[in-house]
Amino acid sequence: MEHRIGYACINTSIDATTNKTCRLGNCTDERLRQLIHSNLSGLKEVISWNNRHNIFLYRVSSVIIPFASHEVNKIQWWEEFKDDFEEIGKLIKNTQMRVSMHPGQYVNINSNSPEIVKSSLKELDWHAKFLDSLNLDSTHRLIFHTGGVYGDKTEAKRRFIKEYKNIPENIKARLTLENDDKSYNVQDVLNIHQKTGIPIVFDILHHQVNNTGKKIDDDLESILKLCFATWNDKTGIPKIHYSTQRPGARPGMHADSINIDEFIKFYLKFKNLDFDIMFETKNKEKSVLEVYKRLSN
Repeated sequence: MEHRIGYACINTSIDATTNKTCRLGNCTDERLRQLIHSNLSGLKEVISWNNRHNIFLYRVSSVIIPFASHEVNKIQWWEEFKDDFEEIGKLIKNTQMRVSMHPGQYVNINSNSPEIVKSSLKELDWHAKFLDSLNLDSTHRLIFHTGGVYGDKTEAKRRFIKEYKNIPENIKARLTLENDDKSYNVQDVLNIHQKTGIPIVFDILHHQVNNTGKKIDDDLESILKLCFATWNDKTGIPKIHYSTQRPGARPGMHADSINIDEFIKFYLKFKNLDFDIMFETKNKEKSVLEVYKRLSN
């Protein structure tokens, strides 16, 4: 079984960007329109390039709409750029590509601050609106983390579950939870899944640096199957994040490229399981192309 392998946000092979922005103090309606137009044009180019190179998994930048959740951005971009969204959405669907977005670290719906929860929901809302504007179904996902511990993980998990259940359905339909490298290991997020039904993206490097230390976390195949069982037809094929530890850096930091030999061993070992693989590397699409080259030999 062949897996879709993809990369995140920046394509280093072409002169097409999807993350142009500006300083808040220089932000005007005219400037925002210019940036949004440029970023959407860049996205068209990246999607087309991916298709030509048989890369059918891609993460869209979370700054593609600058200041999307900030009050300075009053533009109804989903309406003003409707034709662009329709064109890009058709391109994604015609190439059978799967896209995702990964709202940033400031999304903490389990915060004990109502203001942070409110701003987190605004951030999730515009991401969902972006994918909705592309007319993509719910197999195109939003990935986020549980949030902070705030001195009491049990209570923080309880708050997450409570807030998650109150999230509007159009947002909830796309949300996917990922184990992180500091606070919430895969057993934590699987426990949250049992209370919410939210599907789990398994991040292998995060698991290596943040796990229970118990035997249960040594069996990678069992963990993969547990995470994959959290997905269904509406949420799509299960997905994992794969990266290599950067030498000499803090645990969890992504290396510039994938360790190809290690990945090939992983790929072949679990080839018969059905899942998508998102590479998280500094050299982006180049690691994907190198893996394709090795697999074809």
